[in-house]
Amino acid sequence: MVWVGVSFMLEKLLLAITITFSLNLFLQVRLLEESNRGADLEQLQQPAPTILVRLPQK
Repeated sequence: MVWVGVSFMLEKLLLAITITFSLNLFLQVRLLEESNRGADLEQLQQPAPTILVRLPQK
């Protein structure tokens, strides 16, 4: 009888850990995608940088 209660609690604990891990992973991936998307838009709006090089005179 006691084993059934412990088994049930362990099952619920494992389920809670799995749900928490999945949500954290899902939200982390979405945050990374949103931050990358923002960087892409920022790069498209800015003109390409001009690179100036001075050659040493001999």
